[in-house]
Amino acid sequence: PDTDVARLLNQLVAAAWRAIDAPVAGRLAALRTFYARTLPAMIQHLLPLTRFAAGLLCFGAVTGALTVALHPDGELLLVPADLRGWISRQELWTDGILGVETPGSMAMAIFLNNLRVAFFAALLGITFGLGTALITLYNGLFLGAVVAACFRGGLGWNILTFMSAHGPVELSLICLCAAAGLHVGRALVDPGERSRRAALAAHARLSLQVVLGLAPFVVAIGIVEGFVSPGGYFPSVLKVAVGLASGLGFWRWILREAR
Repeated sequence: PDTDVARLLNQLVAAAWRAIDAPVAGRLAALRTFYARTLPAMIQHLLPLTRFAAGLLCFGAVTGALTVALHPDGELLLVPADLRGWISRQELWTDGILGVETPGSMAMAIFLNNLRVAFFAALLGITFGLGTALITLYNGLFLGAVVAACFRGGLGWNILTFMSAHGPVELSLICLCAAAGLHVGRALVDPGERSRRAALAAHARLSLQVVLGLAPFVVAIGIVEGFVSPGGYFPSVLKVAVGLASGLGFWRWILREAR
């Protein structure tokens, strides 16, 4: 009814809704701005260090692959025994795990591990960047050795197909998180005109924002790795298409403001 009490109640409800909705709307707008402009700009600032991290990863991968391919004991040195067992049986371990685990549990384990690796790579920047550089180099070494061992065991196409869906984005995230760690290390090595403490605080703030901002992508690509990459649920051509589309879309998002 159109009474003073009804109008007062309507006004109170409207005021309460504005009080609840305004902060939510403001947070959503800030989140959109962060992912549309702020985070890409931060990542662009880290691109020189990202290229350096990619170089370390590639150098490690080539070294690992050549060690396995050319050294008689290279596979024993660099490839874990359980993976060697799978390869000797002409079976990819990622396919075998599906017999005992669901894709969902695999995806959860993968993205939790990837989040741990991402934060660890950034945190190791406090070692003047040396720890970050070493873990990036090791990741490349391990990747190259495993891929080379699969090729020696007749599973080369299998491992490349497995990696095709999630690899482009996942490797990009490894390099970006490593760049965040190296950015922290650079503040300690060369603080510029600021004190080392001030430079470290500024660099660590940016690096933390980058790693936290990339966390949803780490989770998403872990889901792809758990559901799309292993087994024969999806054809190889679709896995390759997912990898190309996600990789190109990821870097287009990062670089679009730079054009």
